[in-house]
Parts: sequence; C-alpha cells; structure tokens
Amino acid sequence: MDASADSDGEPAACVVPTTPFDFSIRLGLVFIVEAATLSAIAVLGLLSYIGYSVIRTGRGGTRHWSTATHVHWYFLSLMVSDLVQAVGGIINIQWISDAAVTDGPLCTAQGALKQLGDVGVALASLAIAIHTFSVIVFKWRPSSKPIIAFTVLSVIWLFLILIVSISFATHKGRTYYGNTQYWCWITSAYPVQRIALEYVWMWISSLLNIVLYVPIALVLKGVIAVSGGRLRVLHRRERRRLSEVLHTKEATDHVAIKMLFYPAVYTCTVLPIAIVRWRAFLGHCVPWAATVVADVIFASSGLLNVLLFTITRPNLLPRRDTTTTLPRLGLHSRSSSGYPQSTIYLSTSPRSEGTGPGYPLAIAGYKGTESERASSMALDQLPKVHVVPTSPSSPNHSRRSS
Repeated sequence: MDASADSDGEPAACVVPTTPFDFSIRLGLVFIVEAATLSAIAVLGLLSYIGYSVIRTGRGGTRHWSTATHVHWYFLSLMVSDLVQAVGGIINIQWISDAAVTDGPLCTAQGALKQLGDVGVALASLAIAIHTFSVIVFKWRPSSKPIIAFTVLSVIWLFLILIVSISFATHKGRTYYGNTQYWCWITSAYPVQRIALEYVWMWISSLLNIVLYVPIALVLKGVIAVSGGRLRVLHRRERRRLSEVLHTKEATDHVAIKMLFYPAVYTCTVLPIAIVRWRAFLGHCVPWAATVVADVIFASSGLLNVLLFTITRPNLLPRRDTTTTLPRLGLHSRSSSGYPQSTIYLSTSPRSEGTGPGYPLAIAGYKGTESERASSMALDQLPKVHVVPTSPSSPNHSRRSS
C-alpha cells in the first residue's frame, strides 16, 4: 500500500523525491524490507511446521495439527495473505538497488501483490472476528465439517482474484499499477479504486474487530449473556456461582484479556498507515520519516500475527500429545512439577442427555442455570485452559483436584 503522498495534485511546498534516491530514502526502504522479510520468515516457518506436522501425523507421528474449528482455516488464509503482503514489500529491494522505481513487469507484480495481501489480511481477520463473535456471543454451533469455512474462503479469494484481474482487463494499455514515488501500487490516477478496492476493506475490518471483540470479552468474563436472542447482564451472584463451579475465573479472565490483543494488534498496524494516507488525501505533506514508520509497522503484520496466534490460540499450532483429552470437564493426572493440576477439557462431542440444551457443566448431578450453561458453551469454543498447579499445602488443593 502506498502510504506516502503522490506528487500529482500535491501542494508545491511538498518535497518530491528526486531520482536517484538519496541516502535517507534508500535507508527508509531498507527498514521496510527488513520488516517484510521478518514477516515472511515467520509465516513461512509456521506454515512449514504445520505442513511437516501434517505429514508426520499421516505417518503415525506424535504431533498433530487440529482442524476442529473453522478458525483454523481462516488462520491459514490469514497466513497466506500475510506472506503475499510480505513478498510485495520485499520487492522494494530492487528499487533500493536502482535508487529509483521503474515501471515494468516487476512494478506491476508488486502493485498486484500489495493489493492482494493487504485486502486478504483484512478479510481473513474479519472472518475470524465474525466467526468468533457468532460462536461465543450468539452460541452458534457450526458443523464440524468445514463446508462453511471453505465457502467463506472461496468467496474471499474469488473476490481478491477478481479485483486484480478485472482491474487489469478494464485498464488495459494504461498504467494502473505503477510508480507511486517510493514503490509500486495503484497509481494516483485512480483514487476511487484505491479507496474502494483496498482502503475501505482495511478500515471496515479494523473497526469491526474492535466492535465485535468487546462483547466477546464481556461474555467470557461473565458480565453479559445472550439467551433467546436477548442480551442480559448477569448479576454478581450468578457470576460468582459460575466461577465457583468451574474453578477457572482467573483462567477465563486471562483468556478474555488475551482475546482483546488480536483486534488491538491489527488496529495498531493499520491505524498509523491510515492516518498517513488520510493526510495525503487531504492535501497535506507527509514526511518521509512518518511514511517509513507507518509502513514498517504495517509490514510487520505477518510477524505480529504469528506471535499473536502462538500466544492466544495454541491449539492452532501443532503440539505433542502428552495427555489424554476427555470429552467433558476432566482432570489432568500430573503437572510438570509433579502436583495434581485441574484442567478444563473443551470438547465439541455430543453431550449426555438430561443436562440442558447440549451444553451442560460436566459436574456430577449439576445441571446449572441457563447463564452458566451459556458461559460453559462459550468456554467450549476456546483452546484447552489449564489452571495453575496447586501444591499439596494449598487449602484448596483437595477441592480442586478431587
């Protein structure tokens, strides 16, 4: 994406980069290339590890990668888009070497890759946000078959292919992807296409990530619940009873807080470049240093997404089977320290009869209130959560591990 202001239509006071590029411009491009390279290495490393684990699984390996939820497929789409975006940034090496941007096949390729990657990351992030919101807040139970996920991803990638191919077809013989001062992207002759075919999707995704993840956190923390299509604020006694039953209030709070990291990180990568772009749209001069900072942050999207998903969604990553996962709330036999450790096993397998609408609390003889069952179902969509091991001297030891 072009975060700098184009020379066309800008006030005369704005400094237009000269050719060949001076040292400051080339140094700024080096920083952007480094960020894009780190993102590409991180994404390629993760995708290679997942692919390796899938092969090992097929040969009886001890590691596996689960595709139990649709978010796994959206995550893969996000990683591919991050990789495409990073490759578009790495092409800046050519402009550093030449000390100038030159129109041609490589310039066109960079413009197309930038658009594919930027919009692909935005749409994959939006798909994850909407899916997570629907499952946790509205208690949607998607089929274990990834038909819906494949349909959503097919629509996303068909849209991405169309916006590039149609742009090529309708602007044949004209410079659509070309020199935009520091790199190649949609030229300043097509401002409407810049907004409609890229910026608007990034802004919508960033805004909806924030809007959707706030109620997600409130549901996970037991502040609100949605039942029968109606939003209800849970009373303090209901929240306390739920935490006492599950023994995981601290773990749940921790998960809820971490869920907020995702929209925060995505927004932080988009916000600086959005501010820089809007200033350019309004005719203000954008300092090269501001452009570099914004694009370095934006080019780090792949690296940040890999780190973020590694921290907040461990079940998306291959892992070694060291414990047996039970179909309901169960117990971990021993922690690494040798002490008993309580564990919530979150399963999508069918539940026993007579314990509510399919989402019971798996505690002997306890059916739970409607709000407790809703919160239990919300937890059921999250990765396995381990409670901190308790030592034998702990006063709550016998109650938590019995």
